[in-house]
Amino acid sequence: MIKDSFQQAQIFTLNQIGENVASQTARLEKLSAKMDDVRERLVRLEAQEAGKLVDAVRRELQSALSRIDDLEAQRDRVFGVAAFWSWLARVGPWLAAGLGAFLAGASLKGGGR
Repeated sequence: MIKDSFQQAQIFTLNQIGENVASQTARLEKLSAKMDDVRERLVRLEAQEAGKLVDAVRRELQSALSRIDDLEAQRDRVFGVAAFWSWLARVGPWLAAGLGAFLAGASLKGGGR
């Protein structure tokens, strides 16, 4: 009889331990699911922030490229004007001499009548 009650006490205790372990396992599974949900939310938030940062960098890059294009266009205009004046400085004396010769020839032709 004592042996039976002792075995029953052991069985009851083992059942209680089993129920407690099952309850703790269920709680751990719920916590694990909540942690997975939190991780997913965090990943989505980080992706949104990264997307915002990438968009900001793209806007800044586009603005910088536009400014570079404007500066290059201005540089090209300055080079064009400088090249024209350089060409005129080289060719100007020849043009002046040719124009002078033409005018002299025209005045001689007109004066010789």
